[in-house]
Amino acid sequence: MPPVIYIFSLCAFAVGFTEFITIGLVSAMASDLQVDVTRIGLTVTTYAAGVVIGAPLLTALASGLSRKHLILIAMLVFSAGNMIAGLSESLMPLLFARLLSGLAHGVFFAVASSVATRLVAPERAGAALALVFGGVTVAMSLGVPIGTWLGTILHWQLIFLVIAGCGLIGSLGIATLMSASAGEAATKGAGWRDLGVLFDRRLLAGASIPMLSYTGSFALYTYVSPILLDVTRVNVETASLTLLAYGLGAALGNVLGGKLTDSQGMDRASLIMLAGVVVSLGLIAFAFHAPIVMVSLVALLGLTTYGAIPPLQSRILMLAQRHQPQAMDIASGMNIAAFNAGVVVGSGIGGVIIPATGLTALAPVGAAVALVSIFALLWQIALPSMKAPTRAAGAASASVQGGH
Repeated sequence: MPPVIYIFSLCAFAVGFTEFITIGLVSAMASDLQVDVTRIGLTVTTYAAGVVIGAPLLTALASGLSRKHLILIAMLVFSAGNMIAGLSESLMPLLFARLLSGLAHGVFFAVASSVATRLVAPERAGAALALVFGGVTVAMSLGVPIGTWLGTILHWQLIFLVIAGCGLIGSLGIATLMSASAGEAATKGAGWRDLGVLFDRRLLAGASIPMLSYTGSFALYTYVSPILLDVTRVNVETASLTLLAYGLGAALGNVLGGKLTDSQGMDRASLIMLAGVVVSLGLIAFAFHAPIVMVSLVALLGLTTYGAIPPLQSRILMLAQRHQPQAMDIASGMNIAAFNAGVVVGSGIGGVIIPATGLTALAPVGAAVALVSIFALLWQIALPSMKAPTRAAGAASASVQGGH
């Protein structure tokens, strides 16, 4: 792998860490800022909103910039956002800082994932994507437990300042190791005129798959802690172990998803992982009162949910190369936005279901939504305009290279 892809992974770890760190710092932040914990929860929502806006829209508007400059700007903005968060003494500047960081998050992943596939041989595209997104899955598996622990020994503001420092180190690595022409082949766009790509029905259909699957998965996972404590009735330590198992499963799934994409093709790999999400949620519906089984199934949910990222990201890049080759990064941004929109919608659905039918309804509802994503993918695969080329032709991964 080119060294810059490892820098992308390092940056992704910093970006993912700041995304998940607030979950472990909610109590400390609420106490220090003297606000209710539900208002601190807005820091998560604001961040996600920034990702959804930044990934497709800002990437499109900045399509005239070189990929190196755009990634570098994104990481510098990310660092600035975390620095502002680290200096915040009230809620409003903290929310602004989180929005700023979320915007940078969206742009970084949209561009870095697209560039990474064009820096490697076709048969290594899935592995390159897995490495980039691997930083996030490691951050997710460690962010909450480490954040909770750090919050007991360090002030929460200092933690954000440390993350800002990590972002600056990543920026230095990009400035040093990324060539000026990296990823430029099919990305030069016309700025605001490229916004029309966001309405391409084939790209929208492709992006609907990750949104549906993540909606189903996060309808349950957002509320996995109260499920474990109130329904499965495990102690806090076992609940924390289960969250760690989810994160470790996600890290393993990310690697496995990349390998499956390279060996089986993006369509088949996507189907395997989406089927895994449905099976995980379906089995959880019957295992609420079996603690050991729950730990295993939550880990499997993490594996399949994040294992779907490399093949689904490869699919959107394949569709963009086929139908909108001048806008690869914008298409990548659409998928990043779709993943995060699924998280937001899934948690919202869960919030509506719980008062009406209780926590146990989340698993079957989530499984049903995720099942829709499989039907949608099967329908797309049946269409010649949306089916990935066969692996035998050697074009499936090549199509995501943007002319590699």
